[in-house]
Parts: sequence; structure tokens; C-alpha cells
Amino acid sequence: MREEIEIEEKDAEVILPIFSDPSFLFPNLLKAESVKVEGKSFSAIIPLSFLSGTITVQGNVYAGASQVRYIFFVVGFDKGGIIEISAGEGKLKIKVEIDAPLGFISERTLKSRLEKFKRNAEEIIRLERIRRKI
Repeated sequence: MREEIEIEEKDAEVILPIFSDPSFLFPNLLKAESVKVEGKSFSAIIPLSFLSGTITVQGNVYAGASQVRYIFFVVGFDKGGIIEISAGEGKLKIKVEIDAPLGFISERTLKSRLEKFKRNAEEIIRLERIRRKI
């Protein structure tokens, strides 16, 4: 599954550090139930649906001046993904590429979560900026 989200944000470079925090990204983007972070490594439990249960992802986050990249794998499966967030020209671009287990069922669930994030992104970011005093 490949998806791209583009958010108009005049302060894209200022808010990029928010997206380098797995504790912010995974609950808001993929509705993770819990996220554990140790340095640049993380693990997250993501529910797929009431029929298919949850998946656990583990990986690393790499943050630069204008881009954040998450590389992760799904525990117990030969699957994984990459999430790239880049800032520039008054826009925040989020590219999501996930090879999730259970094919169509998990893809449909994850796509709907990404669409919901896209619709609510401005408000989610606004609230996080207030919380972090940015």
C-alpha cells in the first residue's frame, strides 16, 4: 500500500520535529494503541480490525533538517514499511509505504486511518503545537 498526504503548513520546518516523535506519529497517523520509544528505536501496537487483531511494528526513526524517515518491520511477518515526512515550500509531505499482513483487510483499515488523519491534520497539529508550546 502506498499513500501520499500533503498538508499546507506555512511553518512546515518548525513543526517537523513533532513528526520525528513516534509517540505522536503512530497514534495519530495509524491509531497505534501503545508506542514505546528508546532513543531512535520504537515499537508500536497497531489494531487492524476486530476480526484480525493487532500487529506490532518495530523500527528506527531518522531525523534530518528537512526530512524524517521511519523504517520498520512487522513482528512475526516478513513485512514492513517506510514513512517519510518532508518539509518545504510551505508544505508538509507524508509518504507512507506499508506492506501489511492480511492484505486487503489491513490495507482498507490503514487507508481509512490515513484519510481521517488527512482530514483532521491541521487541528491535530495545532493541538500538539499548543501542548509542546511551539
